[in-house]
Amino acid sequence: MDENKILFVDLDGTLIREDLSNLAFINVLKNNPLKLIFYLLIFIIRGKPYLKEKISKNFNIPINKLTFNKSALKYIRDVKNRHRVVYLISGSHQILVDQIDQHLKMFFESFGTKNNFNMVGKNKVKFINEKLNIIEFDYFGNSKKDLPIWQYCKKIIYTNASANLKEIINASKLDKIEVKEDFY
Repeated sequence: MDENKILFVDLDGTLIREDLSNLAFINVLKNNPLKLIFYLLIFIIRGKPYLKEKISKNFNIPINKLTFNKSALKYIRDVKNRHRVVYLISGSHQILVDQIDQHLKMFFESFGTKNNFNMVGKNKVKFINEKLNIIEFDYFGNSKKDLPIWQYCKKIIYTNASANLKEIINASKLDKIEVKEDFY
């Protein structure tokens, strides 16, 4: 089997059901709505990475309340057992991604939004190609935002996909692996 040695794994919706940026946003909304209004005003000028950083800064993820995808975690362990390097990559801010990485302790390294760089869609590919100097890789995701990334892969690996996304994936000529979601 000719597999790429490197696998990048999405976080929100793939490894966990929740979106960490949304949880951080709700946390600030509940605990400091005036600060959130200020952040939103500055967001207009500074962009999403700025907002993600500000809402993530003092947010401790309630790990025990997250809904993990047991099938995705098993798939990653199996891949690692075949001596593949596995990275966590997410549009959530690096502060939050690091918390998950430290909890799971299964990734070679983790990457998230930071330094005015929103780690989503084609930006993920740009980061992987230009900053990490990795051209061949597989990607494990779950959303339409992942379609531009899969264009650069030999294999589409997905879980927790909508019916519409499954149709798009199935129409692709790339190899596909579906990991049936099993959230607990």
